[in-house]
Amino acid sequence: MAFEGEAPERAYPYWRGWQAVGCAVLFFGLVGTVGVSLIPAGYEKFQSGQLPTGIALLVLGVFGVPTLVMSLLTLLGGVRDTFRPPLLRVTGGALVLPTEARGEPPQDEYGEPVSAAPPHPEVVPFAAIRWARRAGPPLNPVLEVGHDLSPAPLQLARHMMRSADFDDLERLLRAALPAAFAAAPPSAA
Repeated sequence: MAFEGEAPERAYPYWRGWQAVGCAVLFFGLVGTVGVSLIPAGYEKFQSGQLPTGIALLVLGVFGVPTLVMSLLTLLGGVRDTFRPPLLRVTGGALVLPTEARGEPPQDEYGEPVSAAPPHPEVVPFAAIRWARRAGPPLNPVLEVGHDLSPAPLQLARHMMRSADFDDLERLLRAALPAAFAAAPPSAA
């Protein structure tokens, strides 16, 4: 599979970015801060003889405090992903997917995971790709790739990449797999 004068390997950072990390840090930090502030109030109520209210505040506070640790871990994960983001790679004959792009594990009718394995493999060879298309709303499109290795199409979201990288990925795949884009079913959106 030739790429018409281009390097056969490309890598694109594939992660949500600082907006999502910041929202998660803010949410977990606020819940943890509220939890920490409820502990002294609950202890005061407990000491003054208002047992049900004091115990309730203490329990809410103790359960809220671990979210401060979650906030710190989310922040550290964001820093790690800034310097070493998960990479979506296009090689001369395959898509190499990071964990974030492989999708959520399949679920049963009750919403419980059927297995821990994601629906898409780490490597999707170009030979297994049957169709591809750009779908979704214009401001937040996804690149859908139907392949033989999974019943559900692979969905690569633009909000997980830089816009220029998403457009470059689509252009690269169109050059490498023109028949797959021609065979794409009509978009539902």
